[in-house]
Amino acid sequence: MARNVPTLIAALLVFLLPAGCSSLTSYTLMTQQARLSISQGRFDDALTAFPEKSARGKDEVLIRLERAVLLQAMGRFTESSREFQLAAGKIGQYESRAVVSAGRTASQAGSLILNEQVQPYEGEDFEKILLHAMNAVNYLMAGDLEGARVEIRVAYRRQNELREKRARELEKAEREGRAKSWEQSFQKADSGRYRELSSRAGNVHSVYQNAYAYYVSSLVYELGGELDEAYIDLKKGIQAAPDSESLQKDLIRLSRNLGFYEDEQKWVARYGEPDEEYGVGTDVFVIFQHGTAPVKEPLSFPIPLPGGGLAFASLPVYRFIPSGTQAGSIGVGGRDVRTSVVSDINAIAARNLLDEFPVLFAKQVARSILKAQMTSKLSREYGAMGAITGTLASAVTEQADQRTWVSLPKEIQAGRVFVPEHTGSLTVTSIPGGHTAVVDIPEGTRHLIILCRDTDAGLALQTKAY
Repeated sequence: MARNVPTLIAALLVFLLPAGCSSLTSYTLMTQQARLSISQGRFDDALTAFPEKSARGKDEVLIRLERAVLLQAMGRFTESSREFQLAAGKIGQYESRAVVSAGRTASQAGSLILNEQVQPYEGEDFEKILLHAMNAVNYLMAGDLEGARVEIRVAYRRQNELREKRARELEKAEREGRAKSWEQSFQKADSGRYRELSSRAGNVHSVYQNAYAYYVSSLVYELGGELDEAYIDLKKGIQAAPDSESLQKDLIRLSRNLGFYEDEQKWVARYGEPDEEYGVGTDVFVIFQHGTAPVKEPLSFPIPLPGGGLAFASLPVYRFIPSGTQAGSIGVGGRDVRTSVVSDINAIAARNLLDEFPVLFAKQVARSILKAQMTSKLSREYGAMGAITGTLASAVTEQADQRTWVSLPKEIQAGRVFVPEHTGSLTVTSIPGGHTAVVDIPEGTRHLIILCRDTDAGLALQTKAY
């Protein structure tokens, strides 16, 4: 048997180490230059980091999401919509595959033996919802209200589907008993990271209630003359973003327009009376995005194994990237109206990760047990060399999956003003950075949508008049 040791070692290393290492390339490092280009407003340069030909294999969904955001920022809405649709379709294939194919079996086995990165990227739950809200904006900017309505309906359905799916996964993890100690293990490994995640996630009631999606939906319905439906979605939106002044003012405006006197009095008592000009004249709706979404880094810590012994887990944690911008300001006729947050990507991502940790931890424990059993068997059959090989293979292949949608902004804010008819222009300004852009209002406009992303180079603006 001793003569077989070198063959065994070589075979194991040839199979495990390249397979593991090939999946361990840090997405955070890979996208560093692209993220720098985005922060500098060079979306075309960033797009070259995610070429169409790279949207294949296990990272197809992620690459298409990155491309979709960049194309939208460049005003290429039809192309952006195509990328979102292809990403959503691929996610649906992954989720609905009832019969496990041979390739899927290999992928699942690989994730159990190696790490999560060998599996196709399906998107975080909040990403799966947000992509439909963002695609609805593509249709709005292209003047296609029906297309926007379809995307909003899909966003609603996905919120319910994903909430139920997550509940089943958590129940399974708790039933198997492998996820119980994740919180204690995380706090012992890095209490600072745990506190930061918990603090940022504190204001998010649920990742399955997205205020941005609700506000965009409300706008779609209002543009279509369906004020009742618009009002319903505003009420949902204020639950997810109770501090959004724009949502607050629109609740008062629509409840008043619809003749809902009791609702109107309730909202006025809670939020105060909006300015007299609010609701009169040309409607200007500003979507203001700034900063950079968080990236993932690995956090390694020991976990106890059944029957004694320890294994080292490696799970992803977020690193949050500060932004010097606080809000946008809409200036017209001597008035300045600030935008307010409707989607804090940092907070939503933190909440999503904390909700996912029990499931990730349960998988980690199962993987560690298998690797410990493999190492033990190698030790019994091949002695010290077998034990060293098993330990080495376990260490090299155990790395956190750092893939995440990095081209998203740090925050999505919204602001709304109503300007007198025949107003020719207004300004959008970043606060406190002072980047300012003048936006023309075409004559005869009833509704104007301004899509804006703040960068170090200034404001990237796209407009659509209705």
